[in-house]
Amino acid sequence: MMKSIETDPEFAEMCRRIGWKCTSQRMAVYEFLKGNLDHPDVDTVWAAVRESLPTISRESVYRILNEFAEKEIIRRLNHIDNARYDSRTDAHGHFICTKCGKIMDFDWPEGVAIPNGTQSGKVIHKELRLVGFCNECAGK
Repeated sequence: MMKSIETDPEFAEMCRRIGWKCTSQRMAVYEFLKGNLDHPDVDTVWAAVRESLPTISRESVYRILNEFAEKEIIRRLNHIDNARYDSRTDAHGHFICTKCGKIMDFDWPEGVAIPNGTQSGKVIHKELRLVGFCNECAGK
């Protein structure tokens, strides 16, 4: 069951800190994503949020997701099939199955660093992606 805005002090404090209004739409998207490691796309988030807010538009969900990504509350994963969103914002890698599309997190390996000579400015995001077949698809 979704918490009301008043009962989620973490969300209310985050909104205050950023200067946002604590809207029911933002709250619903935040609650769905909080701890969600499935890397959902906008349509998955929209479908889930519509269960509690049937009138929310896809465009509103998309805008909220991008606001969250801009403020680094979530991470936007581009260059897959369509944008996916990741609730885990610490340094970690992704394994992407090319057959079923599943995305799985793995911890950032010790000692992985940006090779010398490849930086051309300030790095704001590091990402390690492995692409192949998940165990289920490899076994088929």
